[in-house]
Amino acid sequence: MLDKIKWFWRYYRRYPYVLAVLLLLTPVQAALQVTIPRLIEFSIDYFDTDRVPDNAAAVWLNDLGSSLGLNTVAIFALTIVVLGLVASALYAFVQSHRAWMNLKLEWLFRQDAFNRITLKGPDFFNRFRTGDLVTRMTDDVAEKLSWFACSGIFRLYEAVAFVSFTLVMMVSIDPKLTLWVAGPLPVLIVVFFVSASILDKRYEHLQTRISRFNDVMEACFSGIRVVKAYTRETAQKGKFDEAVVDRKDAEISTVKAMTVVESMYFYIWQLGIVIVLVAGGYMAINANLSVGKLGAFVYYTVYLIFPMFDIGQFLVKSRQSAVSINRLVELEKVAPMVADNGGHAGDGVKGALSFVNVEFFFPGSERKIVDDVSLEIQAGQTVALVGRLGSGKSWLVNMVPRLVDPTGGEIRLDGHDLRQFKLEDLRRNIGYVPQEPILFSDTVRNNIVFGRDGIDDNTLAWAVEVAQLQDEIATFPKGIETQIGTRGMSISGGQKQRLALARALVTRPRILILDDCTSALDSRTETALWGRLHDVMPDLTAILITHRPDTLENADRIYVLEDGRIAESGNHSELMALEGHYAKIYKRYRLREEVQS
Repeated sequence: MLDKIKWFWRYYRRYPYVLAVLLLLTPVQAALQVTIPRLIEFSIDYFDTDRVPDNAAAVWLNDLGSSLGLNTVAIFALTIVVLGLVASALYAFVQSHRAWMNLKLEWLFRQDAFNRITLKGPDFFNRFRTGDLVTRMTDDVAEKLSWFACSGIFRLYEAVAFVSFTLVMMVSIDPKLTLWVAGPLPVLIVVFFVSASILDKRYEHLQTRISRFNDVMEACFSGIRVVKAYTRETAQKGKFDEAVVDRKDAEISTVKAMTVVESMYFYIWQLGIVIVLVAGGYMAINANLSVGKLGAFVYYTVYLIFPMFDIGQFLVKSRQSAVSINRLVELEKVAPMVADNGGHAGDGVKGALSFVNVEFFFPGSERKIVDDVSLEIQAGQTVALVGRLGSGKSWLVNMVPRLVDPTGGEIRLDGHDLRQFKLEDLRRNIGYVPQEPILFSDTVRNNIVFGRDGIDDNTLAWAVEVAQLQDEIATFPKGIETQIGTRGMSISGGQKQRLALARALVTRPRILILDDCTSALDSRTETALWGRLHDVMPDLTAILITHRPDTLENADRIYVLEDGRIAESGNHSELMALEGHYAKIYKRYRLREEVQS
């Protein structure tokens, strides 16, 4: 429980004013509300006996009325009205702050979770599926946590204050009758402990089913082209139906458990009213309790029903919220693979890279993806990486913009360890185009600019022209403002690659990394692309993962990777003379191009 309090506190401490309002005014409002039945008691007993009740508060109010020229009935009535209005106004004031805090906390929970997730490494996204992450950031936050985080907690606080003040008033009227009314409390405590473990299991199962449901939808919509190409609509419908039924069953099972527990809290406490009416009525008949006191006691017993219901609801919802907090904390506990601790600003980067005994592997894995790689890349050089699938090429270049860090050795930029640079400054000098271009459901312009500041129309036009995309954009319905659909579904594979390249070029980086991202381009377009690129950026350091023969022939140096190690290195002529791995790869791809042409 303490860890959950600490988790909430890190958000509450940002809003001390709202917290102060809720903490200080909630009991004040409860105290005013609880006072009203005593005034009703005084009024009833005054009418019944035609004299002021023998109570210090009643006597004081009567004296106050006399000094103001008001009779006893008028002062009692006026006090009830004033207290009622003040209590109602105070309640509305507190409630408005509570509602505001609910919405603010929901926003903070989701924003904080999203910000943390964007800092995670590839290991995190291998572990957590997209649908599961969406569930945790939507259903867990909005449905399970946002209400409980403020209203749930402070309704408990209000209920405890209400119950405490009410019990004090009841004891002041008749201690013995109060003990009779408190009879259901032990039963409610037993109900809580019995139901806690059952509810935990139901909530955990429900959230797992919701995550699976979202996973099925996300996978189907993301791969809709493949689904249609293989006519698997019926199979996907079957998967979806199964996921819907599983979620429905889990929802019904959870609601049943919640309803039973909440109902027990609500109805068990109503026994108190029966006890008051029977025992209190008997005492009033025998003149051991005044009619006014019995009336006040009935009021107070009714007052206790809804606070006890809130306490029961808190105990139920707290189990549900604890599960959701654990699911968010589970995301937090996965440490980012890259820490932004550098202080070097990265101004005036030239682009010289040095890999020194670089290794990389995932924690818990015995296989080294990159194994003892050392190489030098001079500023302005074009270097190509070649190798079979799974040889470690992509992971090697992923270390340059620090998408991951080496688990051994170091990478130096212009003589400085990459970890000495601020991440933002380092990545500002690097243009990176991954193997599969990632586009967003937005306009062509916004996909290229990508929310970065300082990119004017001239720079944007330059990047589009260098990426050989200007002719295609001219044919789009709205030009550069054309929407390209989800993941760029409305444009071709080659256009996607060039759009991603324009995104990388628009900041005029000093280092350009292309991970086999020109595979969908024809040889003429790629030749034009490289010719234009070297014209406008002659000092650009380029690292290419490619098997395109024309590109390899023009590279300054080529490194051939096998099982994470460098097997061969040299320029095209030197490697062809070796008749080794590179020569076989080159001849195979050259033959493939000739056959395709």
